[in-house]
Amino acid sequence: MNLTHFTPANMPIPGRLVKEDFAAGQFDDCCLYVLPSNAEAFEEEGKKVFEETVRTIGESKLLNKYDYAVLDKMPLLDNHPTLSKAIKEEQCHFLMPLYTPSKAGKQYLLMKTQENKMVEDVALLIYASERISKDSVNELLRQYALESPEDFCNYTREAVKSEKFWKNYLASIAGNLLHPTFGMRASLPKIREILNIKGVITHKKKTEMMDRLLDNIYKYRRKKDEKAEAELNYVLSSMDIEVLKMLLTMIPKKQLEAFCKTANTKTLAGQSTMTLEIRYIGKVDRVNKADGMYRLFLHKNYDQIQVHFGLRDAFIIYLIYIIDRYKRNEVDTIKIESYKEQFLKLFEAVYGEKVAGEHFDKLVRHYDAEGKPQQAQIKNCYADIRASVSDGCDKLREIPSPFILSDAQSHLFVLRHKIRIPKNLVELTQ
Repeated sequence: MNLTHFTPANMPIPGRLVKEDFAAGQFDDCCLYVLPSNAEAFEEEGKKVFEETVRTIGESKLLNKYDYAVLDKMPLLDNHPTLSKAIKEEQCHFLMPLYTPSKAGKQYLLMKTQENKMVEDVALLIYASERISKDSVNELLRQYALESPEDFCNYTREAVKSEKFWKNYLASIAGNLLHPTFGMRASLPKIREILNIKGVITHKKKTEMMDRLLDNIYKYRRKKDEKAEAELNYVLSSMDIEVLKMLLTMIPKKQLEAFCKTANTKTLAGQSTMTLEIRYIGKVDRVNKADGMYRLFLHKNYDQIQVHFGLRDAFIIYLIYIIDRYKRNEVDTIKIESYKEQFLKLFEAVYGEKVAGEHFDKLVRHYDAEGKPQQAQIKNCYADIRASVSDGCDKLREIPSPFILSDAQSHLFVLRHKIRIPKNLVELTQ
């Protein structure tokens, strides 16, 4: 698979780029997911290739933080028809949601590969993700520069005085000389053509561009000057990650409003109109035994939907968090190992069985019978909670982040008054 040196917007990508109106809550940005139909073939080898690729590139050099996960079952994508259709059409092996803060909606990379091409394809997918993300960040910075050019230039001039900036800049020159297809910056051939520069854009030329930054911003604002735009693109695309982060924190409130609303889960929780209800049904489902005598329902306007968990332990863990959120105004990370008694009582109330002790011990156990470290099974519960609750949220077209648990350090952002739960369950945890 060839990777040519064009701008992020125009560059060919490995696989297929899919756009949706809003994000599927089951997926984390920049996580490389192996789809269920390919789990056995790619679970071990794919993870090995992925980790080696990230290690070779160097995590400190990447804009995004990447992860790898295997989907045990395919999430429901009823409200994401374009993504669902593309997955079926491509018969792809991998899916990665992209980080694009300046874009409306959500973008996904789908990729189909072969065993003898996996190393190349995974590397190209990560490179494509980096370019697309950096292009989006640059777009956000450009909006800031055009809105507040003097402030932007002041912050930028201070940032580029740092030794780290120039080390990264000089290293990027060497990188472009050695690996021109992996430069990850605005289209250098096109910039050099517009600016009539042959060869490398040197330190001196870069410094001159920095000195013209304010003038170039004004020129681009007034008449979309091509030369000014080329220099502006180059200066922005060559900034190091620390500079980008600093500038993002300085962007005026109006320009960051949409981004902050998406990123701030607490704000989303306050805006949400959805309610969580734990309802007594009175019997355990014979087919899906995770559907117990008490079940989770989501309500939005006049619509409601039952959430079907895949694991009984996952529902009990989620129930512990719901009750903790219901009882307290302020919540923080809870140590689930301290909730054994509550877990046993709730398990018996929901499923009518007194076998929860062994379940709980396996959930929190970090060592096997021989004393060797192992991954506690509670991680599978958090994954099931995220997938199951997100499926329900998607059906109601609700952003799932206030209602899901990503890991053991997280808690629920849903507001207390949007939780309905039988008092007897709350009293069991007193």
